[in-house]
Amino acid sequence: MSNGKTVIALTGATGFVGSGVLDLLLEQGYQVRCLVRRGSRHKMVMHRNSYWVEGGLADWEGLGELVDGADVVLHMAGLITARTKSDYEEVNSIAVDTLARAAHKANVGRFVYLSSLAAKAPDLSLYAWSKREGEYSLKNSFPKDKSVIVRAPAVFGAEDVATAPIYACIRRGFLPAPGGRGWQKRLLSLIHVDDLAEFLAKICVSQLHDGETVSPSTRAAISWPDFAAACSSARGEEVKAIPLPLSLLYPVAGLTTLTKAITGKGHLTLGKLGEFLYDDWSVEAGLQSDTDFSLALKKTLDPK
Repeated sequence: MSNGKTVIALTGATGFVGSGVLDLLLEQGYQVRCLVRRGSRHKMVMHRNSYWVEGGLADWEGLGELVDGADVVLHMAGLITARTKSDYEEVNSIAVDTLARAAHKANVGRFVYLSSLAAKAPDLSLYAWSKREGEYSLKNSFPKDKSVIVRAPAVFGAEDVATAPIYACIRRGFLPAPGGRGWQKRLLSLIHVDDLAEFLAKICVSQLHDGETVSPSTRAAISWPDFAAACSSARGEEVKAIPLPLSLLYPVAGLTTLTKAITGKGHLTLGKLGEFLYDDWSVEAGLQSDTDFSLALKKTLDPK
C-alpha cells in the first residue's frame, strides 16, 4: 500500500496499545481515521493526517463515517473486564459484527482484528468466550481471505494499568504466581506493547497473514520461574517467584466475582483465575520479535 495515500480506520486508538499504533502510522505518513467516544475529545491526537469520528461501537452512522473510503480497518477496541456476560458480548462480539458489516458494505479492502490468546480456550472465562465470539463475528461478516485475526498474548509495558500491581511486586523483589500442582511448569507468552504496536502497524499496510490467525510475541514461551529469572536480570537484583496457594486464591476470586457483579470493580474473578491456572499459553516462536526480553522488562520496571 502506498504511503500517504492509504486510509486506515482505527478503533481503540486512544488506548494502551492503540496510541502506539496511531503514532507509528502517522509517523509513516498514512492517513488515519479514529473512532473516539463522545466526551473524549481531550484524548485526540491532533495531526494533519488524523481525522477523528465521535461515536460508539454501536453507532451505525458513526461507523459508516469511520470506514467510508478506508482501505483498512484495524479494530482494537474491546473490554478486558466487565460486570456481566451481556456487557462482554455487546463490546467484544456484537460490535465486531457491526463494524465488520459496515466495513464490508463500504468495500474496505482488509480488516485486522486484535483479539486475545485467551480466545483459544473460550470455556475459561466470559472474557475468553467473548473474544472467541468476536472472531466468529468477523468470519461471518467479512471475507476471510481479506482479514487477519491477531491473538495477542499477555501485553506488558510501563503504562499498563491492569498489570501494574504485578510489576509493583516485582520491584519489591517477588513475582506472585498462581500456585497449585505443577505451577512451575505452566507456560506463559508475553508481548511488549511496543512490539505489538509495531506488528499491528506493519500488517495494516501489507498483505501479511491475510486469512490467518496469528500470535506475535516478545517471548513465545516462558515458565513462572524463568519469568522471575528474567525479572532478576532486568532489575539487577533477585526476584523470587512466590506461588500463591489455591486455598487463598479461590476464596478471593469468588468474593471478587460477587462484588464485581454488583459494583463493577475488581479484577481477579473466578474466570480470570481460570486463565491464570491454564497450563499452556505459549505460542509458536515464528512471530517472536528480536526484542531482548530482559530489556523490555527493564523498560517496564524502570521507564525513566
